[in-house]
Amino acid sequence: MIYNDGFETDENLRFVKCPRCGNEEFSSDAKFCRICGLPVFNECEGSQEFDSFGNVTSFYHRNPGNARYCEQCGKPTMLYKEKLLKPYKDVYANTQGELSSIPFSIEDEEDTPF
Repeated sequence: MIYNDGFETDENLRFVKCPRCGNEEFSSDAKFCRICGLPVFNECEGSQEFDSFGNVTSFYHRNPGNARYCEQCGKPTMLYKEKLLKPYKDVYANTQGELSSIPFSIEDEEDTPF
């Protein structure tokens, strides 16, 4: 696997160790690391849906420990926003050598529309 630079998660997609500080002790209902405050799940930044009355509901999706973008909504994940995961083109370049060998176009990630 090319993108094996993520962080180990359990069957619920919860980190086994905190990606920032390495803490391994979380209570069963923890949402954040008790040492550094990082979320214990790699959730996306969320998507919003509006009902016919204009009420908004936000949805946050849990993602694997190597996900830079959400598989459900395409929004950046917490690990990527916190810069705990490098951009995919940097990882690919380090494992494959040349970016020019990628069979598709890579846009500058700064220009991502979300």
